[in-house]
Amino acid sequence: MKVMLVHYNGGDGGGAESAVRDQRRALELCGHEVHVCFQRPERDYARIKPDVVHFHTVHVGMGLGVLEWAQARRIPHCISLHDYWPFCGDRMLMKYGAMPSRSDEPCSAVEGVCDGQCINGPAGPDIPEIVNGSPTVIFSEYAGDIFRRHGIRVDAVIPHAIDTDVFCPKGPLPVEPVILTMSAWVAFNTKGMHVLQAALKREHLSAKCITGVARDQVPDLLRTGNIFVFPSTYQETWGLCLTEAMSTGLACIASGVAGPRAQIRDGFNGILVPPRDADALADALRRLVNDRDERERLGANARAWALEHANLRRMGRDYTRFYEGLLGGQYGA
Repeated sequence: MKVMLVHYNGGDGGGAESAVRDQRRALELCGHEVHVCFQRPERDYARIKPDVVHFHTVHVGMGLGVLEWAQARRIPHCISLHDYWPFCGDRMLMKYGAMPSRSDEPCSAVEGVCDGQCINGPAGPDIPEIVNGSPTVIFSEYAGDIFRRHGIRVDAVIPHAIDTDVFCPKGPLPVEPVILTMSAWVAFNTKGMHVLQAALKREHLSAKCITGVARDQVPDLLRTGNIFVFPSTYQETWGLCLTEAMSTGLACIASGVAGPRAQIRDGFNGILVPPRDADALADALRRLVNDRDERERLGANARAWALEHANLRRMGRDYTRFYEGLLGGQYGA
């Protein structure tokens, strides 16, 4: 099968950019021919002649005209929803927006439905209509519940995966507790670094933040620690850096938001704490800092989870089945 992945950004950033690269590798491992294209999918489609077109975050840099183009020509295609842009004007379900200086208070859409009483308001009414004309992929059932409540179609739940041979332990992790966190957007309150700082202060601890580095440097940096914190305050659809830390065998603490709830079984392969709760996070940190056996147990279970559930071949097989359904007409407009 020939697959064309479309993303607005051709750079080496994290988040969706890394996800696209992971997806490409997963599909190639399953024997597919994969092309990654940016900005001008109409031109690339004519040149490549793919069987399936898969869009990622096109709303940021391209606009939704590319979806309308694919719909009008009945091109077999789908779109991955990395955040909540089809119905949320801010994309993050934050009452006061996701800018660094704004509050991280969640809006009504997290537990119920959007009431429009936030700084950005809902997305324009034409956006859900356009998105619902295309089959969609999301990464966790918890995020899927939020999309469905707001009238956005969900055709497939395909959890993201990484190269577990790259993100892996190499020898023993440090004996003494070493706390790490990671984000490409540390200044944004949605990433919860202010919550982590408050928890660290309470326990008189310190942590190192991995940010602003190339992804090929991340595995070695993760292996310098043994505790990883994912403190996001918004409903992340998937925790990519959390997956990387789990695969590396770190004992992980994460906010109990959409993605991490699908990744961590609390007390078995990690610890979940309420988002924005610095005291609960501090308690979890103290538990792991003071208990080497618990760190090692959670880290080993996290690694085992990643090997079974977050490996590239599993993701490649899931996408293969989904694309076969697209080509067979299983997912209509």
